[in-house]
Amino acid sequence: MRGIDYLALNKLLEQLKVVLAHFDENRTYLGDGYYRLQDFGAGVYEIEYSIAGFCGTFESQPAIKFQVDFDSQAITFLFYRDMVAHPIKFFKPETEADQAFVAEAFEHLLAKFYQHKG
Repeated sequence: MRGIDYLALNKLLEQLKVVLAHFDENRTYLGDGYYRLQDFGAGVYEIEYSIAGFCGTFESQPAIKFQVDFDSQAITFLFYRDMVAHPIKFFKPETEADQAFVAEAFEHLLAKFYQHKG
């Protein structure tokens, strides 16, 4: 994971372990929106904060699909979507700039989840 020093990465991974233990594929409303963490197996997850949309839909704000390997202390970002942003952001982070953008969004989103269950 680029742009995060060793100590910050350790803190991030510890927060992630707590979040993984407290959230699941069910959307949980926690006062300001819906929180969900899906497990796709093989260390692949999607962390999503969403708000209620029209006609019973949920609007990701954002959702980040990632793969984590706790042994090697690596997080790989696989996909990013934000259906509330203008314009909508829906992409695979391939460039260094995209990776940095998603890494920062991931840190903020993880902190938001951790705040509710840490």
